[in-house]
Amino acid sequence: MPRAVPSSLTFERGPLVPVVAYLVVVAVLSGLLFVSSTASPPPILGMAWGGLLAALAVGALAVEGVSPRTLFPSLRSLVSALAVLSAFWGLYNLAAVGLALGGVAAWSGVAAHPLPYLAALASSFLFTAVPEELFFRGYLQEKCVALAGGDARRAIVVGVAVTAVLFALFHLPRWVLASGHGVSAALGVRLAGLTAMGLAYGLVYAMTANLWLVALLHATMNYPPLVVTVPSERHLLVGVVEYAAVVTVVAVALWVLGPDRTALVRPR
Repeated sequence: MPRAVPSSLTFERGPLVPVVAYLVVVAVLSGLLFVSSTASPPPILGMAWGGLLAALAVGALAVEGVSPRTLFPSLRSLVSALAVLSAFWGLYNLAAVGLALGGVAAWSGVAAHPLPYLAALASSFLFTAVPEELFFRGYLQEKCVALAGGDARRAIVVGVAVTAVLFALFHLPRWVLASGHGVSAALGVRLAGLTAMGLAYGLVYAMTANLWLVALLHATMNYPPLVVTVPSERHLLVGVVEYAAVVTVVAVALWVLGPDRTALVRPR
Protein backbone atom coordinates (compact mmCIF):
# COMPACT_ATOMS: atom_id res chain seq x y z
CA MET A 1 0.00 0.00 0.00
CA PRO A 2 1.34 3.50 -0.83
CA ARG A 3 2.67 5.49 2.08
CA ALA A 4 0.57 8.21 3.67
CA VAL A 5 0.87 11.74 2.36
CA PRO A 6 2.72 13.89 4.93
CA SER A 7 0.66 16.69 6.41
CA SER A 8 1.72 20.32 6.51
CA LEU A 9 -1.27 21.53 8.53
CA THR A 10 -0.53 23.37 11.75
CA PHE A 11 -3.27 23.48 14.36
CA GLU A 12 -3.18 26.31 16.87
CA ARG A 13 -5.35 24.71 19.57
CA GLY A 14 -5.24 21.65 21.80
CA PRO A 15 -7.54 18.62 22.13
CA LEU A 16 -10.48 20.56 23.57
CA VAL A 17 -11.58 22.01 20.22
CA PRO A 18 -12.16 18.67 18.42
CA VAL A 19 -13.95 17.26 21.49
CA VAL A 20 -16.30 20.25 21.66
CA ALA A 21 -16.80 20.27 17.89
CA TYR A 22 -17.71 16.58 17.84
CA LEU A 23 -20.14 16.90 20.76
CA VAL A 24 -21.79 19.90 19.11
CA VAL A 25 -22.20 17.96 15.86
CA VAL A 26 -23.80 14.99 17.65
CA ALA A 27 -26.05 17.29 19.71
CA VAL A 28 -27.24 19.24 16.65
CA LEU A 29 -27.87 16.03 14.71
CA SER A 30 -29.87 14.61 17.63
CA GLY A 31 -31.92 17.82 17.78
CA LEU A 32 -32.73 17.66 14.08
CA LEU A 33 -33.78 14.02 14.42
CA PHE A 34 -36.18 15.00 17.18
CA VAL A 35 -37.72 17.47 14.75
CA SER A 36 -38.11 14.77 12.12
CA SER A 37 -37.78 11.36 13.74
CA THR A 38 -38.26 9.32 10.57
CA ALA A 39 -35.90 6.94 8.83
CA SER A 40 -36.04 9.15 5.72
CA PRO A 41 -36.10 12.85 6.73
CA PRO A 42 -37.47 15.46 4.31
CA PRO A 43 -34.93 16.44 1.62
CA ILE A 44 -34.90 20.05 2.80
CA LEU A 45 -33.88 18.92 6.29
CA GLY A 46 -31.11 16.76 4.84
CA MET A 47 -29.82 19.71 2.82
CA ALA A 48 -29.96 21.94 5.90
CA TRP A 49 -28.03 19.38 7.93
CA GLY A 50 -25.35 19.08 5.25
CA GLY A 51 -24.89 22.84 5.15
CA LEU A 52 -24.80 23.06 8.93
CA LEU A 53 -22.22 20.28 9.25
CA ALA A 54 -20.03 21.97 6.64
CA ALA A 55 -20.35 25.26 8.55
CA LEU A 56 -19.38 23.55 11.82
CA ALA A 57 -16.35 22.00 10.12
CA VAL A 58 -15.29 25.35 8.69
CA GLY A 59 -15.81 26.97 12.10
CA ALA A 60 -13.65 24.38 13.86
CA LEU A 61 -10.92 24.82 11.25
CA ALA A 62 -11.09 28.60 11.64
CA VAL A 63 -10.64 28.27 15.41
CA GLU A 64 -7.64 26.06 14.71
CA GLY A 65 -6.17 28.63 12.31
CA VAL A 66 -6.56 26.40 9.23
CA SER A 67 -8.10 27.57 5.96
CA PRO A 68 -10.61 25.09 4.46
CA ARG A 69 -9.22 25.96 1.02
CA THR A 70 -6.00 24.15 1.86
CA LEU A 71 -7.94 20.89 2.29
CA PHE A 72 -9.46 20.73 -1.20
CA PRO A 73 -7.22 19.86 -4.13
CA SER A 74 -7.47 21.38 -7.59
CA LEU A 75 -10.25 20.60 -10.06
CA ARG A 76 -7.67 18.62 -12.06
CA SER A 77 -7.56 16.11 -9.23
CA LEU A 78 -11.37 15.94 -9.32
CA VAL A 79 -11.11 14.63 -12.90
CA SER A 80 -8.62 12.00 -11.75
CA ALA A 81 -10.87 11.12 -8.82
CA LEU A 82 -13.78 10.61 -11.22
CA ALA A 83 -11.61 8.30 -13.32
CA VAL A 84 -10.79 6.18 -10.26
CA LEU A 85 -14.45 6.16 -9.29
CA SER A 86 -15.44 4.99 -12.77
CA ALA A 87 -12.95 2.12 -12.56
CA PHE A 88 -14.36 1.17 -9.18
CA TRP A 89 -17.93 1.30 -10.53
CA GLY A 90 -17.02 -0.99 -13.41
CA LEU A 91 -15.34 -3.58 -11.18
CA TYR A 92 -18.11 -3.31 -8.61
CA ASN A 93 -20.87 -4.02 -11.10
CA LEU A 94 -18.95 -6.87 -12.73
CA ALA A 95 -18.70 -8.51 -9.32
CA ALA A 96 -22.39 -7.77 -8.67
CA VAL A 97 -23.44 -9.43 -11.90
CA GLY A 98 -21.36 -12.46 -10.96
CA LEU A 99 -23.14 -12.64 -7.59
CA ALA A 100 -26.53 -12.40 -9.28
CA LEU A 101 -25.71 -15.10 -11.82
CA GLY A 102 -24.43 -17.30 -9.01
CA GLY A 103 -27.68 -16.93 -7.09
CA VAL A 104 -26.02 -15.16 -4.15
CA ALA A 105 -27.94 -11.91 -4.72
CA ALA A 106 -31.06 -10.75 -6.56
CA TRP A 107 -31.38 -8.27 -9.42
CA SER A 108 -32.35 -4.74 -8.37
CA GLY A 109 -34.23 -1.98 -10.17
CA VAL A 110 -31.33 0.49 -10.32
CA ALA A 111 -30.50 -0.27 -13.95
CA ALA A 112 -34.14 0.22 -14.95
CA HIS A 113 -34.36 3.63 -13.21
CA PRO A 114 -30.95 5.30 -13.63
CA LEU A 115 -32.09 8.94 -13.35
CA PRO A 116 -33.47 8.69 -9.77
CA TYR A 117 -30.32 6.82 -8.81
CA LEU A 118 -28.04 9.52 -10.27
CA ALA A 119 -30.11 12.25 -8.60
CA ALA A 120 -29.80 10.51 -5.24
CA LEU A 121 -26.07 10.03 -5.83
CA ALA A 122 -25.56 13.73 -6.61
CA SER A 123 -27.55 14.76 -3.54
CA SER A 124 -25.58 12.35 -1.35
CA PHE A 125 -22.31 13.77 -2.67
CA LEU A 126 -23.22 17.43 -2.08
CA PHE A 127 -25.18 17.27 1.17
CA THR A 128 -23.81 14.18 2.93
CA ALA A 129 -20.43 13.02 1.66
CA VAL A 130 -18.67 16.38 1.22
CA PRO A 131 -19.75 17.81 4.62
CA GLU A 132 -19.02 14.57 6.50
CA GLU A 133 -15.63 14.08 4.88
CA LEU A 134 -14.69 17.71 5.44
CA PHE A 135 -15.47 17.31 9.15
CA PHE A 136 -14.25 13.76 9.80
CA ARG A 137 -11.29 13.37 7.46
CA GLY A 138 -10.37 16.98 6.68
CA TYR A 139 -10.57 18.13 10.29
CA LEU A 140 -10.88 15.32 12.86
CA GLN A 141 -8.47 12.86 11.24
CA GLU A 142 -5.88 15.52 10.52
CA LYS A 143 -6.24 16.80 14.09
CA CYS A 144 -6.02 13.31 15.64
CA VAL A 145 -2.88 12.57 13.62
CA ALA A 146 -1.36 15.85 14.82
CA LEU A 147 -2.27 15.11 18.45
CA ALA A 148 -0.82 11.59 18.14
CA GLY A 149 2.57 12.95 17.13
CA GLY A 150 2.47 14.08 13.53
CA ASP A 151 3.30 12.13 10.38
CA ALA A 152 4.87 9.03 11.93
CA ARG A 153 3.19 5.78 10.88
CA ARG A 154 1.92 5.19 14.41
CA ALA A 155 0.31 8.64 14.55
CA ILE A 156 -1.41 8.07 11.20
CA VAL A 157 -2.73 4.67 12.32
CA VAL A 158 -4.05 6.21 15.55
CA GLY A 159 -5.65 9.10 13.67
CA VAL A 160 -7.37 6.84 11.15
CA ALA A 161 -8.59 4.40 13.82
CA VAL A 162 -9.87 7.01 16.28
CA THR A 163 -11.68 8.94 13.55
CA ALA A 164 -13.25 5.73 12.23
CA VAL A 165 -14.68 4.93 15.68
CA LEU A 166 -15.98 8.49 16.10
CA PHE A 167 -17.52 8.27 12.63
CA ALA A 168 -19.35 5.07 13.61
CA LEU A 169 -20.62 6.51 16.91
CA PHE A 170 -21.78 9.63 15.06
CA HIS A 171 -24.48 7.46 13.46
CA LEU A 172 -25.96 6.32 16.79
CA PRO A 173 -28.57 9.12 17.02
CA ARG A 174 -30.01 8.09 13.67
CA TRP A 175 -30.05 4.43 14.76
CA VAL A 176 -31.91 5.23 17.98
CA LEU A 177 -34.01 8.31 17.20
CA ALA A 178 -34.82 7.93 13.50
CA SER A 179 -34.88 4.17 13.06
CA GLY A 180 -36.26 3.35 16.51
CA HIS A 181 -33.73 0.60 17.22
CA GLY A 182 -32.34 -0.18 20.65
CA VAL A 183 -29.26 -1.90 22.00
CA SER A 184 -29.01 -5.32 20.38
CA ALA A 185 -26.74 -7.57 18.37
CA ALA A 186 -27.86 -5.67 15.29
CA LEU A 187 -26.35 -2.51 16.76
CA GLY A 188 -22.98 -4.22 17.12
CA VAL A 189 -23.14 -5.34 13.50
CA ARG A 190 -24.10 -1.83 12.43
CA LEU A 191 -21.24 -0.22 14.36
CA ALA A 192 -18.77 -2.77 13.00
CA GLY A 193 -19.85 -1.97 9.44
CA LEU A 194 -19.62 1.78 10.02
CA THR A 195 -16.18 1.43 11.60
CA ALA A 196 -15.00 -0.56 8.57
CA MET A 197 -16.40 2.22 6.39
CA GLY A 198 -14.58 4.87 8.39
CA LEU A 199 -11.32 2.92 8.22
CA ALA A 200 -11.61 2.64 4.42
CA TYR A 201 -12.26 6.35 3.93
CA GLY A 202 -9.53 7.21 6.43
CA LEU A 203 -6.98 5.06 4.61
CA VAL A 204 -7.92 6.55 1.24
CA TYR A 205 -7.52 10.04 2.69
CA ALA A 206 -4.19 9.11 4.30
CA MET A 207 -2.91 7.86 0.93
CA THR A 208 -4.16 10.76 -1.20
CA ALA A 209 -5.23 13.71 1.01
CA ASN A 210 -7.88 14.15 -1.70
CA LEU A 211 -11.25 15.08 -0.19
CA TRP A 212 -12.89 14.99 -3.64
CA LEU A 213 -11.96 11.34 -4.04
CA VAL A 214 -13.03 10.33 -0.52
CA ALA A 215 -16.35 12.18 -0.87
CA LEU A 216 -17.07 10.58 -4.25
CA LEU A 217 -16.39 7.11 -2.86
CA HIS A 218 -18.47 7.92 0.23
CA ALA A 219 -21.46 9.00 -1.88
CA THR A 220 -21.10 5.92 -4.06
CA MET A 221 -21.14 3.60 -1.05
CA ASN A 222 -24.22 5.40 0.30
CA TYR A 223 -25.92 4.49 -2.99
CA PRO A 224 -23.92 1.51 -4.26
CA PRO A 225 -23.82 1.12 -8.06
CA LEU A 226 -25.32 -2.34 -7.69
CA VAL A 227 -27.48 -4.07 -10.25
CA VAL A 228 -28.34 -6.54 -7.49
CA THR A 229 -29.63 -6.48 -3.92
CA VAL A 230 -27.82 -8.32 -1.15
CA PRO A 231 -29.70 -10.24 1.57
CA SER A 232 -29.60 -8.43 4.93
CA GLU A 233 -27.78 -11.27 6.70
CA ARG A 234 -24.81 -10.75 4.36
CA HIS A 235 -24.61 -6.95 4.66
CA LEU A 236 -21.63 -6.87 7.05
CA LEU A 237 -19.59 -9.40 5.08
CA VAL A 238 -20.35 -7.68 1.78
CA GLY A 239 -19.60 -4.30 3.34
CA VAL A 240 -16.15 -5.39 4.53
CA VAL A 241 -15.37 -6.73 1.05
CA GLU A 242 -16.62 -3.47 -0.49
CA TYR A 243 -14.45 -1.28 1.71
CA ALA A 244 -11.42 -3.48 1.17
CA ALA A 245 -12.05 -3.11 -2.57
CA VAL A 246 -12.25 0.69 -2.22
CA VAL A 247 -8.82 0.86 -0.57
CA THR A 248 -7.34 -1.66 -3.03
CA VAL A 249 -8.57 0.20 -6.13
CA VAL A 250 -7.12 3.49 -4.86
CA ALA A 251 -3.81 1.83 -3.96
CA VAL A 252 -3.59 0.22 -7.41
CA ALA A 253 -4.44 3.55 -9.07
CA LEU A 254 -1.59 5.24 -7.20
CA TRP A 255 0.78 2.41 -8.19
CA VAL A 256 -0.25 2.68 -11.86
CA LEU A 257 0.14 6.46 -11.86
CA GLY A 258 3.61 6.21 -10.32
CA PRO A 259 5.41 9.57 -10.69
CA ASP A 260 2.22 11.08 -12.15
CA ARG A 261 0.24 10.40 -8.97
CA THR A 262 0.18 14.16 -8.28
CA ALA A 263 -2.86 14.16 -10.57
CA LEU A 264 -4.69 12.33 -7.78
CA VAL A 265 -2.76 13.20 -4.63
CA ARG A 266 -3.17 16.64 -3.08
CA PRO A 267 0.23 18.15 -2.26
CA ARG A 268 0.48 19.12 1.39
